[in-house]
Amino acid sequence: MKLIRTFEITSDEFYDYLEAQLLEEISKTTKKNAKKSVIKSGYSYENKDARSKIVIDKYVRGQIYQSTVKSATSFVRVCYETQETKEGLKISFEQFMSGDEKLPQKNVLYRTWHNWITFGRMSHVLYDMRDDIIKIRNGEKIIKGNMQPETHKQLKKFLTKKFEEQDQ
Repeated sequence: MKLIRTFEITSDEFYDYLEAQLLEEISKTTKKNAKKSVIKSGYSYENKDARSKIVIDKYVRGQIYQSTVKSATSFVRVCYETQETKEGLKISFEQFMSGDEKLPQKNVLYRTWHNWITFGRMSHVLYDMRDDIIKIRNGEKIIKGNMQPETHKQLKKFLTKKFEEQDQ
């Protein structure tokens, strides 16, 4: 599936953000301090926790980033192609997951549901990246996604109170 969006960000901002995220992931996964020079076509590393291998297939700063995540049962290929325009940075985000080649054989409801879910996830990824880049530009701190959603805080309070009452 391919998604194209244009954001009011620069190519340098996008690739600085992408490289920072990659270096953080590589360092966390390999437990080694990764340098910016490792981000290049052909570089690969293993995520032992996820039992997968990540390969940077293509990387040309300012133009393209493509990587493939392979596990014993599947693979996912992600590609960002960028182009500077008058309106901002045009980002073509493409994602292919093993099994997608069988979608035409599935019924129309399944295909529609699958495409809708995939489109939503890809949209969230791009818009979250854009929001983080704008926060960085404005000097704001980026908060990682491990925070509990607001709607679940009330549930947690309720359950904590309920279990505390049972313990007494």
